[in-house]
Amino acid sequence: MSGPTDQPTAPPDFDLEKYLRESEERVSLAPAAQPDEILGDLLEPHSEVRLATRAPIGEFLGLEAWAAQVSGCLVVNAPVEVLKKLPLDNRAGFLLSLMDGSMDLETLIEVSGLSRLRVLAIVQELHEAGVLDFR
Repeated sequence: MSGPTDQPTAPPDFDLEKYLRESEERVSLAPAAQPDEILGDLLEPHSEVRLATRAPIGEFLGLEAWAAQVSGCLVVNAPVEVLKKLPLDNRAGFLLSLMDGSMDLETLIEVSGLSRLRVLAIVQELHEAGVLDFR
């Protein structure tokens, strides 16, 4: 094994034009992918994937009925020490950060950028756990 030298190192030869030609040939020879092939079962209206990821209608209607019963601005009841120990995901933490007593449920849904179903589910769970209240 030889030691360091004073000779400069040269980058390997790279023919950019050859690379571009070969790349264009590979792209032109590849068959164009159709959206149906890429998305597969997701395009089928009754696919197992779509049915598994869609929220049950009853759950959504139940959350809407609950939301119609509550009114007022959202206020966090739990102290910070308790909040730190709760198993909250990033969405629940984000929603809690918006609840300063000046925002009602509909405004929270609008401002959050999350789906209505997701916000309703998180707020209902936090309310039932006694973490927040409506005033």
